[in-house]
Amino acid sequence: MFDVITIGGATADIFVKSDSLVVKQDKDFNTGLSISLAHSSKNEVSQSLICSGGGATNTAVSFSRLGLKPTCLSLLGNDPLGEYVFQELGKNRVDTSFLIHPRGEKTDYSIILVAPDGGRAILINRGETHLEEKHITWENLNQNKWFYISSLEGNIDLLEKLIGFAKENNIKVALNPGNRELSQKNRLLPLIKHIEFLLLNRTESEDLLQLDIDNSSFWTKLKSLGANIAAVTNGREGAHVLTVDGQNLYSPIINTTPVDETGAGDAFGSTFVAALIHQKTIEESLFWGIKNSASVVSFMGAKTGLLTLDQVNAT
Repeated sequence: MFDVITIGGATADIFVKSDSLVVKQDKDFNTGLSISLAHSSKNEVSQSLICSGGGATNTAVSFSRLGLKPTCLSLLGNDPLGEYVFQELGKNRVDTSFLIHPRGEKTDYSIILVAPDGGRAILINRGETHLEEKHITWENLNQNKWFYISSLEGNIDLLEKLIGFAKENNIKVALNPGNRELSQKNRLLPLIKHIEFLLLNRTESEDLLQLDIDNSSFWTKLKSLGANIAAVTNGREGAHVLTVDGQNLYSPIINTTPVDETGAGDAFGSTFVAALIHQKTIEESLFWGIKNSASVVSFMGAKTGLLTLDQVNAT
């Protein structure tokens, strides 16, 4: 039995930081900012890192460091990058028995361009390593306490199957849907009432609800979706948490100098759920999530700054 099964993507991530990357105002993007390099230029790299990535591996390592027993259900290619991810998870005390290595397939990878202010732009190579129902040995899942589901590359059929299975087997579900799931609103919205913990960022929540976060109806509509706990992160503006029984909490971020903002959402969500598993209150869970996400953005990569249980418990 595992405390939590993390389900979703596993990638190899290549981080590149350069002082030559320019951050500028750009109304064509949701963030209002863009990151650029001069055309035909050659630029120096100030810092780099190669590590495992993807929502399933990031959250699995977070749960492990927070004193829980996780396993990671994801698809890796049968290639050197897949072997690298496999070995790194093992070193971080994540059970790897649920990782799948289809013969002949290649592991997805990302190149993350990190700007001097900690903002980043991500280039993703999506291969054929997409988790599907046929890959899962379902009888191995029914003795576990939580599913933590991140992006399934738009596979709503699998998401429905996982949530239905969890409901039948009294397994709690945390969901951090990817863009491809969010684009299928008509099928995603009815599933949310079966979710224990829903995590969205501001842009995702506004798109899902078709409301601006400053609209007076925003929080009422979010609550009406039916998740027991819903969290909306807003980058450097902090995070809100709403519960089905009427709690509406807010926390600002912890003042820190960001090095790389990759993985902040994974750290927040997994740490919030870990706190719930450790029987912390909603207020304590929010504080844990904010604290760990602040630590993560202080380092290069999504896992480097993840706190241990002792560290997150320290005042």
